[in-house]
Amino acid sequence: MTLKTLLDGLKILSTNVDENFEVKDIKIHSKSVDDGDLFLCMKGVRDDGNKHLDEIKKNFVAITEIPPQNADIKYVQVEDVREAYSIVSSNYFAHPLDGMKFVAVVGTNGKTSTAHYINSILTNCGFKTGLIGTEGHYILGEKVAHTLTTPDPYEMNSLLFKMRAKGVEVVVSEVSAHAIYLKKMCGIVADIAVLTNVTQDHLDFFHTFKDYEKTKLSYFCPKYVKKAVVNVDDNAGKRLASMLDKSDMDVVTYGLNNPADAFAIDVYEGIDGIRFVANLCDDLVDIRSSLYGEFNVYNLLASLTVCAELGVHGEALARAVKKVKNVKGRFSVLRAEKGTIIIDYAHTPDGLQQLLSTARTITKSRLITVFGCGGERDKAKRALMGEIAENYSDYVVVTTDNPRGENAENILRDIEVGFAGRNYKCILDRTEAIIHAISEMVEGDTVVIAGKGNEEYLEVKGKRIPYSDFDVARRWGQAR
Repeated sequence: MTLKTLLDGLKILSTNVDENFEVKDIKIHSKSVDDGDLFLCMKGVRDDGNKHLDEIKKNFVAITEIPPQNADIKYVQVEDVREAYSIVSSNYFAHPLDGMKFVAVVGTNGKTSTAHYINSILTNCGFKTGLIGTEGHYILGEKVAHTLTTPDPYEMNSLLFKMRAKGVEVVVSEVSAHAIYLKKMCGIVADIAVLTNVTQDHLDFFHTFKDYEKTKLSYFCPKYVKKAVVNVDDNAGKRLASMLDKSDMDVVTYGLNNPADAFAIDVYEGIDGIRFVANLCDDLVDIRSSLYGEFNVYNLLASLTVCAELGVHGEALARAVKKVKNVKGRFSVLRAEKGTIIIDYAHTPDGLQQLLSTARTITKSRLITVFGCGGERDKAKRALMGEIAENYSDYVVVTTDNPRGENAENILRDIEVGFAGRNYKCILDRTEAIIHAISEMVEGDTVVIAGKGNEEYLEVKGKRIPYSDFDVARRWGQAR
């Protein structure tokens, strides 16, 4: 493919290379560059691709924001290398999204579940779908990869190319705040984008909640989105809907408490699941689901609204929702010898609060919570999560959760600051912590194990050690 074709849509500031240069592949790591490659000089937290240009002894072309001092290096200067990476990747795979619908799911909590529910409803209504997200990437229901929540542009466009070749009609993708900030979605326009909510998370990267929220909301512009589906019970969602009402973008709002285009009435939450009547822009649908909790009412309402906008209505939606299952590790309920064990991915203050408040509704006796906080991540949420765990639980076991390069004991000390009383225990080893919590169970108790969900590792000092909350719960709790 010629360089000219790959650069289509980019503003070129300067260059010293013939536009007919034949490009074989696109690379972002200097050590992997070969003859004929296009190398994107990306600036990261720890390194800068520009520093390695002289080390590459190949016939290649660099895309950079700073022209190389070495006149022998072929280069193309652009304003933003990250944006260029997304656009050249789309060009390289011949605009793979063409002919398919793209649904983006944005938010702090509920992204994974909402994306899976949309995918499940559409599949059960006869659509051919692709799914991209935290729990893996799927084409027509077959898992093909498991990488980042939102893959880097090259992998994303490669996935889209494969999906189109398989006849996929609708792609459903989680879009993380990091992906938005790093401009991974340039060149991809969502037909529909959902905002589930914006609550505290990732302040290690974004530093302030204001910047984190601003990044999430910045995605909802004509460059990335044609139509928005927004939760107006969320503060950020309410502000976004108000802003978009003054723009040319189509907006469909949803919620339970504030006036919205799509809403739920007669909501029932119980041990057997949730029921409600969904009013989807005046299309009434009786919803019955085996899912638990108010948070899943929101997730389903968002999913139903998206599917209605894609042309699915009435009884077809009702039938499809009955087949929707929870995502493994998202409020997964296991029946144990003495009570119930719930495993969930909740790792934010809002997520933990929703998890524990819902767990209360199906708990006959005491609620015992096991949780920790990840290392090298948002430290500000640790004490807050400790406070939430104490307020909703009868007993709390604080433990390790992906300490990464941090001292695990220090993380636990940070969490302890949030406790007002002493009805908790700190146990560093996560397996021992879960065994202890299960051993404390009496008839009717519920043990909630939060933070890792379906993850199958513990990340410690640069290594991923095989580990599963499910395996521990099943072995020591005789759970099923």
